[in-house]
Amino acid sequence: MDTANTNDYSEDLFSDDIFDIDFLDSDPDEPLWDKLIQQIIDGNVIPIIGPELLTVGQTDIHHFIVNGIGKRHGIKKPLNSFSELIYTPEFNAQWPNRDKIYNLVNDVFVKTIFPATPLLKRFLSIRQFPFVITTSFTPIVEQAMRDIWKDELRVMCFCNNTKVNDDIKTGADLRKPTVYYMFGKVCKDVQRYVLTDTDMLAFVSSWLSDNRPKVLCNELKDKYLLMLGNNYSNWLFRFIWYSMRNPNLGRGMLAYDTLDEQLINFLERAETFTKQNTTDVIEQIINRLDEKLAENEKIKFNKPEDNTDVFISYSRSDSHIAEQLYEALTRQGKRVWFDKNNLTEGGNFMDEIKKAIRTAKYFIPIFTQNVAREKGEPHVYRNEWDHAIEVAISMGRTYIIPMAENGFDFYNAAIPEKIQQHNAIIFNKEEGIDVVAEKIIHKMNQD
Repeated sequence: MDTANTNDYSEDLFSDDIFDIDFLDSDPDEPLWDKLIQQIIDGNVIPIIGPELLTVGQTDIHHFIVNGIGKRHGIKKPLNSFSELIYTPEFNAQWPNRDKIYNLVNDVFVKTIFPATPLLKRFLSIRQFPFVITTSFTPIVEQAMRDIWKDELRVMCFCNNTKVNDDIKTGADLRKPTVYYMFGKVCKDVQRYVLTDTDMLAFVSSWLSDNRPKVLCNELKDKYLLMLGNNYSNWLFRFIWYSMRNPNLGRGMLAYDTLDEQLINFLERAETFTKQNTTDVIEQIINRLDEKLAENEKIKFNKPEDNTDVFISYSRSDSHIAEQLYEALTRQGKRVWFDKNNLTEGGNFMDEIKKAIRTAKYFIPIFTQNVAREKGEPHVYRNEWDHAIEVAISMGRTYIIPMAENGFDFYNAAIPEKIQQHNAIIFNKEEGIDVVAEKIIHKMNQD
């Protein structure tokens, strides 16, 4: 064997040029990031926001309040919890009835509004997160969500009272703008929200019993849980995680700042995506999602396609609306069949349209005053309606999602009864097509 040639080969193999190959510099977490972003686009991610993400300056809101109350009662040393506060001699001297702490905390929020941080507001403004769970008793997440969703927002609460604990009705409910208080919401009532260690034990015990919101828990087991600002101790976190899902499924992400190493190892064994630095994780999610949606906007059909997510049916008089809807749905990562892009030159267009309707997941007919004016006239979109009705009968699920302009008398118009049996999504031209697209996607995700 030629030793000189072997040495040359070894030098070439381990040269700097060889090790400049991109895969050696690639981030091993990149597939996990890609999975998370796609789950967000698909509407499968439920954020669970903890107190460490709700801050006043550099302090989380729970520690800020407990130390504020402590100072008012002459306690000079830093306090780590409400349990520690109520057992101090100074507090006991003034409030021998320790239940008074619930009234004191409630008074804080009656008098003061604590805003969400700009980063949290940016994160919650991502409309792929209509359903948010908070493990904090404070109303900060609720207020931020209300600023985004206005009157659409629904507030639900688990307050450890079987008579009034809230539960969702079906999986469809997870697409309604909602903030769910997992450990109760601040109020005057004693032990109806988690302040002390005893409260936490009682609440977690209930979440693991038949008192839990059964439908919500069942739905969460199939969702991707995004845990942010929940730096709980090892076993407490495991109890919380187990109450919401089978920990062996592992479909979720935990962003943390400080956490027990044993817990991190446990979650990683369960194939949970864990990353340190919650602020950085949120920034990455926002930036990566923006990049992915921009990329999706560029990838549009320029050739015939079947097995698409959506088929848009419309009058030529409404081409501008249809095109805007196509653009909006495409930005959200949906594959949309749109005749201006998908019909071939010289092909049998009606056969292509029927095939596209037959293979699309959803059929969206657009109804406006133009359709009302075209009553009785022969138009291709009417043939599309008839074919979609045939497909819908064989589907056994929601297939037709009508989109009707405000002012169009959908339920009394001259359109097939089989289409009128579906609830129409009403739109105003003034509100913007993106809002309509979000409503359509929410409807799609209900099935």
